[in-house]
Order: sequence, then structure tokens, then C-alpha cells
Amino acid sequence: MIARDSHPARPWSTRALLALGAALTMLSAYRYGVSLLAWIAPVPFLLVLRRTATWRGRALVGAVVTAATIVSVGKIITAPLPWVLAIPFGLPSAIAAWVVLVASDLIRRRAGELAGVLGFVALSGLGDWLTYAYSPLGVWGTAASTQPNNLPLLQLASLLGVASIGMVIAAVPATVAMLLATPLDRSRARVATAVAAVVAAVHAWGAIRLFQPLDGPTLRVAAVVTDLGPGAAGIPAPVARAANEDVLFARTRLAADRGAQLIVWNEAAAFVEPADEARLHARGQAIARELGVELVMAYAVVLATAPPRYDNKYVWLAADGAEIESYRKHHPVPGEPSLRGTAPLRAHDHPWGRAAGAICYDYDFPAVARAHSRLGVGVVAVPSSDWRGIDPYHTELARLAAISGGFSVVRSVRAATSAAYDGYGRTRAIMASAEANDRVMLATVPTTPVPTLYARVGDVPVVALCVLALVGIAVQARRRQRAA
Repeated sequence: MIARDSHPARPWSTRALLALGAALTMLSAYRYGVSLLAWIAPVPFLLVLRRTATWRGRALVGAVVTAATIVSVGKIITAPLPWVLAIPFGLPSAIAAWVVLVASDLIRRRAGELAGVLGFVALSGLGDWLTYAYSPLGVWGTAASTQPNNLPLLQLASLLGVASIGMVIAAVPATVAMLLATPLDRSRARVATAVAAVVAAVHAWGAIRLFQPLDGPTLRVAAVVTDLGPGAAGIPAPVARAANEDVLFARTRLAADRGAQLIVWNEAAAFVEPADEARLHARGQAIARELGVELVMAYAVVLATAPPRYDNKYVWLAADGAEIESYRKHHPVPGEPSLRGTAPLRAHDHPWGRAAGAICYDYDFPAVARAHSRLGVGVVAVPSSDWRGIDPYHTELARLAAISGGFSVVRSVRAATSAAYDGYGRTRAIMASAEANDRVMLATVPTTPVPTLYARVGDVPVVALCVLALVGIAVQARRRQRAA
């Protein structure tokens, strides 16, 4: 059981702390999220865990964390998705967060306060890495995903990747909980000072990096977006598909008239039957030759309608109509009725530079962006499709890929915000679907890649650092036990 809160140094009751922790968790991420709250959201739970030595009390914390996380995820589950999806998508993140909380508290009890802080940081880093490297969630649920507009902090992804951002954030609540729960002495003051210095230094370095110019050639790109997509009734009817296709090619012509050299359709912008795919190719090749533009023609081949099943892909066409690349989506969203691509990622050379592509959810996995960076690309086209609940949040997360890989990203999005970012994550153009516009976004993006340390070394340094920290903590705990 959790002990009663009768000590005068505990002005907050356990129930109040649990309620506060739940509120901060629900408000710190996703739609209507306040990113600053993510820096303190774990504090109430860490304080509650200090008051209990039983697994019953720890289970109560886990239940509250789970409920709050599911509600937080539920903020992005909007029509046409059922809210019940918040449970399977929120549960893995909740379990991971609870394990980090409980394990770090156990470390603190066995190895001391300073080890508890270090343990929370190391476990948070490992948790984020395991999430985007080995789970179907990608960067969703990581600490970095709560900071999509903190560009100075996100620059850290170019050095040590997404997990390192989570480690910097984790150091703050662990330190705050220690300072609130224990008397301040010289060693703890030094830890607090060091954490504050690290947070300030990371932001200062990121702010300086954001002022760096990007020299070299640029490319005029356009995102062409359609409003037609799968709905409650399933895949659109043939008549609607035909009309939508005409609209797509008219908007493609409009983008070319405005000076676009590369035009990117949104994910599954057109729907065709297998027998009709060759005709769509021929029409795309003809307009690319006529307009003298490159076209990333993203579409879905309808394989079945009940239940829906389709091949989610794009064809990259050169200005002379030649096919440069055919790509199938590598990371369908869990539950998405799409075939999974397995072909190795490719890069291709153009008159204006080296480029590659991916589709929507593919770019929520840092390994994809790192592979593109190692191929030396300067521009990545990402046809995408979202819904209101993750707008513009999902598009803003693409900054992590642009920064860690050091290249420009053009994300053309149906039913949400389209945007273009440079290799520092700076916005080059943005277009919202909720407003009245012609569904054509123009941007000028750099084509020269920005070398990043993360592209070279990946997650190895961060994972090794976290593991070494935990091994050191285990050695320290053993020494304390022997001394006792």
C-alpha cells in the first residue's frame, strides 16, 4: 500500500500528486499539447513512488500512467478513426513509461539519489531507442515527439539522434523530484547545476546552428494535394476516382506554370485498378514530358474493396517521362490495409542534385532517414496522408528526419498540413488543408546535404552510454550493499 502523507514535508497528498501527474501527461503531448509540460510531467509520479515500497502502490501508479497516456493519445484519434484505437496505440507507451519510472526508483533505493537521476536518464534514452528502433510506433511516444517546434533542442538529433533528446529532457524531472524530496546538499546542488548547464548549452548550441546559412543550389518544388481519399465507406467509387484524377493533373499543370521543377503528389492521391495502372503511368509520363518537370506520382492500386486492400506506392518520373524509381511504402501504419515494401532504399541523381523518397509513416522511423543520409541525398520527397487529429503535428515531426539526416524534406499531405523543411528543420513553405486554397504549395529548398554525425554513427554512442551508465550504477549498488 501507499503510505499516508502525514509528514510536514509532504504538502501534496498522494492522490493530488497522481492527479497532477495525470493532468501533466495528458496536456504535454499531441493535439493541444504544451511541450514545456513534458519537462516536468514525470515529477509527480517519481514523488509518489518514493512513498511506497510495495508493488501494489507501484501498480496504482502504472494504472494512472496508463489511463492518462490513453487519454493523451485519444486526443489525436478523430474521424474517421474510432476512439478505441487509443488503447492499443497508447498502451505500449504507457507500459514503457511505467517501467522507466519504477526501475529508476528501484535504482535510487539501492544506489542512492544521484544514481536515481542517472538511472532515469539512461533508462529514458534506452526506452526511446527501443520504441523507434523495434516497435511499430516509430518516434511516436518518445520524449522528442513532444517538442516538434523546439528547433534549438531538435538540432541535437543531428549529433546523437532522437534518443539523446529524450535523455536531456529526462534529466530535468529526475533532478526536480530529487530536489523536492530531499534536503539540498552540495552534491545535489552540483547535479542540479550540471543539468541546468547541459539544458542551456544544448539550446544555445542549437540556436547557433540554426543561424548557419545553406550555401549552394536550390530547387523549386511543389506539393500537389487532393481532397479525395478512403473514408467511412471505404475506397472511393470509380466515378469519383476519375474526376479526382483529372483534378490532380490540372493541379500538376498549375504547379508547373508557377515554376516548379519537382512536383510531389500526396500519398495515394489517385486510386486505380491493377489493369488501369499502365494507363495512369502513361498519362503521368506524358504530362511530365509536356511540362518538362519531374513528377512523384503517388497512388494506390486497389487489390480488394471488401475488406479494402491496396498497393501504396509512388513512381518518380523524370522530366523526359522516364521512370526513375518505383517505391512501395515500407512502414504501413498498424492496421493499414497496404502491402509492405521490402526493397532496399535507393537514391538517384538529377541535374539539380541527389534525391530519394519515402511515404508518410516511413519517415517516423529514424533508420529510414539515416539510410537516405548515408546515400548522400539532398532532397527527400514524402507523399503523405493524415487526418485532423494529427494535423499539423505529424508534419512537424518530419523535422526530426530532416535534421538528423541533413537534407530537405518535402511532405505533401492530404487532409492536413503540407510543408517543406531544410536540413536544419527550418520551414521553407507550409500549406494547411483546412483553409481555402488551390491545393498547390510552392517552396524553394536547398539541394546540398548537410553532413551530420548521427548519419555516420547512428544510435550506437547513445545506447552504449546508457548501458555503461546502468552497469556503473549496478556496480555502485553492489558496493553499497557490501558496505552495509
